[in-house]
Amino acid sequence: MEDRPLKGIREGKSSDEELSVHVCEVLDQLGYSQTMVKHRRESWREGAAKWNEKGQNPTVIIAGSKGEGLTPPNESDTDRMFQDNYTVCRIPEDDSLTLPDTHYEFTMDREHCHPGHFRLELKHTGTSENSNIQQALFVHEDGRTFISSEKYTISQIKDKTKETISGPALKEYNELYIWDHVHAFPCTSQQQLLSEWINRPRHHNWPTPDMIAEVSKLQAQMVPVGCKSSEHKDIEWRVCFIPGEQRLTDSWNENHFKIYILLKWINNSHLKPICDEISSYILKNIMLWYTEQNPAKIFTKKNLLQNVFSCLKNLQEAIQASNHLPYYMIPARNLLSGRVSPEQQQQLIAKLEELIQEGPCTILRCPKVEAARQMSSVKLAEKGCWRDKLEKLGLQRWRIWETYWRPGMKQEEIGQLARGNPHYIRVEEKMNDMVWPQWRDNEGGEIRADKLNKKIKDALS
Repeated sequence: MEDRPLKGIREGKSSDEELSVHVCEVLDQLGYSQTMVKHRRESWREGAAKWNEKGQNPTVIIAGSKGEGLTPPNESDTDRMFQDNYTVCRIPEDDSLTLPDTHYEFTMDREHCHPGHFRLELKHTGTSENSNIQQALFVHEDGRTFISSEKYTISQIKDKTKETISGPALKEYNELYIWDHVHAFPCTSQQQLLSEWINRPRHHNWPTPDMIAEVSKLQAQMVPVGCKSSEHKDIEWRVCFIPGEQRLTDSWNENHFKIYILLKWINNSHLKPICDEISSYILKNIMLWYTEQNPAKIFTKKNLLQNVFSCLKNLQEAIQASNHLPYYMIPARNLLSGRVSPEQQQQLIAKLEELIQEGPCTILRCPKVEAARQMSSVKLAEKGCWRDKLEKLGLQRWRIWETYWRPGMKQEEIGQLARGNPHYIRVEEKMNDMVWPQWRDNEGGEIRADKLNKKIKDALS
């Protein structure tokens, strides 16, 4: 039987259920199989765990889609959180922990702050030296000492030519990767902050009681960014629950995370040109709510596209409802606050309605799916195996590179040390052979390196 391009069966000749199953299979070949998600997740977290095992400051957390295993290395930024081990934040009512003199202690002041945001009042100056904290402290007119989120982030900048501020993060890049580095403080009051989340009624047993208990014990983080619509955003800090949310997304099966992946692709293709503030994090919250509020039986391959469009409808309703989307962990916090202008609101509502009415063809126009449509099933499977092998090598190379990382080091320094490792060179050469077999016979130096990096980046984006 002739191995024809997959295009024909995706143009209305099959039912939505058959198309859903087919899109699931295509996603597997594009690097989003359960096996690759698990491998990715373990690889990224292993690198952070090896650093943290040394007991040094700071603690490193791989956050975002990399920590969740849901994106290839070059598809999006790598979110890396640096948590200061000599600082603790807690609500005034929480006196469950006695701190050593080495630690800075801040209490979380809710007054005049939007839900999920706090001013951090200094209660104890640690004996451990921390110039970044000292630079960001200020005395309020009432005599109390607070720490400015804006000044704290600025104090972390080491190279103004290669670092820019984006929300709570410092964005840094080299020829292959883009990093978002967030410098955060641990928060030990997660159980009090999550009391509503812990106790709210759930009708579909997700998250399970055991999962809820586990999440409630995982430390929260305070990140240096205020609410966009706040007059005092430069001094506010936001609470987040990175390990807890990772535990929740870890429990998703492949049908859950494939819905989320398709939502992100639709967002990138159709919504971001209208409003760049509809982030992956907003879509993840749509998906977390959707998982909690629906029975597990609907999350099947056959229902993939139906679930995607149900989530798009939920996003549309949130934008219509005066731009109000409750944060999954603290519902009083509105994730859309100050993010969407009235003009953008109307455009987003209209675009979402258009996409929902269009139905499955929306998915087919996503660039990665559209490219896969042009390939035969055999060629797509072959390319899928090839890219998975390349990505595994890339992750192996990254784990070696990460062993040379130290706080404050420049990317060039780390790269120079890594290239002194014979194993790193062997892995890199295997990747080069895969993307450009003739690379040794072509021009040397920076031109060849740039071509190789571009080919690897394109393959793993």
